[in-house]
Amino acid sequence: MNDGSFLSFARGYCLSCRERLQTSWTYHNLFTLFTWRAEPLCETCTGQLPVITGAACPECSAPGHIDACSDCLRWRRRTKTGGWVKNVSLLHYDEWMQAWTTRWKFRGDAVMGAAFYHSLRRAYRKHFRGFVPVPIPITPERMAERRFNQAEVLAAGLQVPYASALELPNGEGGKQSKQTKRERMHTVRGFTVSAPDKIIGRNVLIIDDIYTTGATVREAATVLEAAGAGSTASLTLIRA
Repeated sequence: MNDGSFLSFARGYCLSCRERLQTSWTYHNLFTLFTWRAEPLCETCTGQLPVITGAACPECSAPGHIDACSDCLRWRRRTKTGGWVKNVSLLHYDEWMQAWTTRWKFRGDAVMGAAFYHSLRRAYRKHFRGFVPVPIPITPERMAERRFNQAEVLAAGLQVPYASALELPNGEGGKQSKQTKRERMHTVRGFTVSAPDKIIGRNVLIIDDIYTTGATVREAATVLEAAGAGSTASLTLIRA
């Protein structure tokens, strides 16, 4: 974890730009309080959040779709997850979010995930109340490099017990950021279920930072359902 970000958070500074947090009660701020709440971010950074609003795919949150998008139609044809419910994402993946994610994941600022805890909890209670959160794991090699798992950071913010029921060995899947969309759709990550007793007969909510093609959460869902999960869904921070 980056000590600078933690100290900024503790001392009342924005987790993104590190300006001192100040609140002016405008109509916009009052509206934002009830619709989108990111307490550790300043007004300026909160205003730049690319929140998904309006029409979106009912199965994966892809913006601009009333019915299931083309990716979800492809997954319907090839999926083995009979208990799949849906994915819910909160934010678009625009340039601002890309820069934010790079700093969060690749520069060790784990505490930045706290900026989205409130909104993630609202989404959990609205769509997935009672589901057991299961964060997507990273390889031991990646954990040694990064020192934290971003999906676990998000799962911890839900304030409900989560189960680290999946494992991913070293060398599985490769870096998705280096892959094309087609490669991602066909990449096998190699998940295994390490704690089946925690998910058998339960509704399981897969937690990850970003949903691009759905390949990661769909494979995880297949593995979890094969191990006895009653149904599967996913909650992700970003929809690319």
